[in-house]
This record gives sequence, structure tokens and C-alpha cells, in this order.
Amino acid sequence: MPRNVVVLLDNADGRAMIKDACKANGLLFSEFVELVQEEVEQTGKQRRAGLWDSFDDILDRIQVDE
Repeated sequence: MPRNVVVLLDNADGRAMIKDACKANGLLFSEFVELVQEEVEQTGKQRRAGLWDSFDDILDRIQVDE
């Protein structure tokens, strides 16, 4: 994300907290950021066409990486 609209991702303390939570739950920080980015890109849209497909693609890729 070039400029984060998610406050926790926009400061060092927030990023550290999220990285710790991701590590504790077996999720790569980059994958978490990708999921959040998909949601952020849909913000304000009437229909969130393709959001679930994007989530499925990301989550399927995570499972394959394990």
C-alpha cells in the first residue's frame, strides 16, 4: 500500500502489533496486508463485486504455501 488508510498499518507500533498477531496465527504479514488492501479498494462501492473471489484466491494461495 503506497499510503495506508488503515491507521494500524500506517505507524510502526501498529505494524509491529499486527506482525506479532500474524506470526501467532501462522499468517504472513504480507498476506494480511493483501487481504486488507482488497477490502480497502472496495470501500465506498455500492457493490463489492469480486471481493469474495479475491479473498478466496488469497486464502487458497496461503493454504498452498503451508
